[in-house]
Amino acid sequence: MKKLFAFPLMVFSSMVFSQYSVSEIPEDGYLKDFDIAVDIIQKQHPNPYRFHSKESITKKIDSLRTIVKKDPSYTNLLIHNPTRIIGDGHSNFSADSNYFEDVLSSIYFFPLQIYVHNNELYVNGDNPYHIEVGSQILEINNVTAPDLLKAVPKAADGNIKVEDVDLPFYIPFILKNHPQDFTLKYKTLTGENKTAKLSGIQYPRFYYEAKHAILPIDLISESYGIYGYKLDADTYYLSIKSFSYDESFFYERLKKYFQEIKDLSSKKLIIDIRNNSGGAISNVPLLYSFIAKDKSFNNEYQYATKVVDIKYTDYLVDPQTNRYYSDKDIADQNNFMRQRFDKAEKGDYYFGNSRLDNTYIKNYPRDGLFFGGKVIVLTNNRTFSAATYFASLFKSEKRGEIVGKETGSCSNFTTAAWFLTYRLPNTKAVISIPRTEIFFNNNDKENVSNCKGVIPDHTISSNDFLTSLKAHKDPELEYSLTLFSKK
Repeated sequence: MKKLFAFPLMVFSSMVFSQYSVSEIPEDGYLKDFDIAVDIIQKQHPNPYRFHSKESITKKIDSLRTIVKKDPSYTNLLIHNPTRIIGDGHSNFSADSNYFEDVLSSIYFFPLQIYVHNNELYVNGDNPYHIEVGSQILEINNVTAPDLLKAVPKAADGNIKVEDVDLPFYIPFILKNHPQDFTLKYKTLTGENKTAKLSGIQYPRFYYEAKHAILPIDLISESYGIYGYKLDADTYYLSIKSFSYDESFFYERLKKYFQEIKDLSSKKLIIDIRNNSGGAISNVPLLYSFIAKDKSFNNEYQYATKVVDIKYTDYLVDPQTNRYYSDKDIADQNNFMRQRFDKAEKGDYYFGNSRLDNTYIKNYPRDGLFFGGKVIVLTNNRTFSAATYFASLFKSEKRGEIVGKETGSCSNFTTAAWFLTYRLPNTKAVISIPRTEIFFNNNDKENVSNCKGVIPDHTISSNDFLTSLKAHKDPELEYSLTLFSKK
């Protein structure tokens, strides 16, 4: 079964530590790898100029290249890598785990956890400095909160504005000279401006503190992937954090929870797809079939690309084994795509044919265990890829209301599937490029230019957010329960 995967822009977790030193990397190696990454994007991306003209992309790349040239370092390459300016949240540039251990061990991290809401930064956990949870961060080491947020690499399609980021992790990389101490300016809950001196913490302690932040509340579903339980006498909560499952397993899990919903006679359902990075697109209508209003619904998507062959063959690796591709591997990959994509009569697109997906069902039937009550879906900027398609389907079918933030992927298409992975020769950093675009529900494949995520029907005000944060409650969940009570 083909999977539709979504990757974050930078991956620094799950690292296998070893004795590597970034001092081994030649100074000109960073710029060389930057240039190779640019060449890969230009030759291999299915549509690198989807959102920005070639002239605009070239100008932005030149600007990033100048930054890397002035300060050739591992973190500078990662933060200013060329994937961040093409408007494709699936294209990924990530660190080599061995080299990055060396970087992490030399860095002191900001000691407070932070949550971003409505583009404002809030303290998101208890701390030894007695700075109240919910205090608003104004400056760190003379860098303003908006400038800090602007500097963080973000994974999103098009020009979607993203605030769901791991800001505390990036702070030492954004600030100059990797400081050991931090001067914080903040506003208390009573509106008083204060300054505090904070000592940096090393990565093991930072990792521990990150796991003890207040938000997100729902850590158990982050671990289980699919998790549901009764909220009150009438309401059931179902969290889906990924669509990257075998269809049979996914169906069994959904059947378990929807049987429980039926047994409980629940009248209201909250489906949480916040932080859902996507997965197998065929699992999207499978989930929707459990809440569909009608006996069947329209499930339509199509794959397309401008680059059907592998045009950049150097440094190509199998991400599962780290083995470099042979000529036969590349020939097999090309044959796979050529058999499943046909050139359009007009334009320069190749579109997926009937051989592409044996799981594709356009007129999708409703499941026998379907839930017919009221439904609310929770989304955020990390609702991505296939998860965005679910939100889009939910909205187009007018099945209920959406609470939260705009999704990180476009509501009408995304770029993903059959990723090519390159290990760059000098820094061993990895660049991952999707091979196709995917269009949802009859969108004009040739002329899609506007990209907006799925826009929620309800967003959370700063006052409601702070009230929930201080009470250690989930703001979107609390708002949804209130919304249900009004109906």
